[in-house]
Amino acid sequence: MALLLGGCTALNTTQPVHPASITISQLDQLANYASGLRGRSAAELADDGEALARAYAQQRSEENRLRLAVFLALAPPPAGDRSRALGLLDVPPGETWGRGRNHPLAILLLPPLQEHRRMEESLNVTQSRLREEQKRSEGLQQKLDAIRDIEKKMLERSPPDKTR
Repeated sequence: MALLLGGCTALNTTQPVHPASITISQLDQLANYASGLRGRSAAELADDGEALARAYAQQRSEENRLRLAVFLALAPPPAGDRSRALGLLDVPPGETWGRGRNHPLAILLLPPLQEHRRMEESLNVTQSRLREEQKRSEGLQQKLDAIRDIEKKMLERSPPDKTR
């Protein structure tokens, strides 16, 4: 009996790892990585971006996807690309993507990235309208200048008034 109980206690010493602790560990690693991006030079950021993209292309794991998405979301331009980060984070959950948009990091980063995209689209529309209005204004200015030239020529041609 003592031998059987001893065997049971040996089995209980290996406790299963709680999934939340793995997630927190991954989040900690990604947060530490993200905080290290701030002091890097443009060349270092470009090298990091290429290495992360290469790693993701070779192995499309959730960890590589998230690491690349964090880099693209937080690195300053030209290394960072918020639209591409949004595309990497906003994927449906599944076997190949892991938890996809349900990953805690994706849940954290998706709203500001989506808002950034909406603001960029709004800015693009506003800039387009501004360019159209500037073209319209230039056209109207040219017409006004042409009318002034015609008026000036008419005044030069008109004979002086003869008073009787």
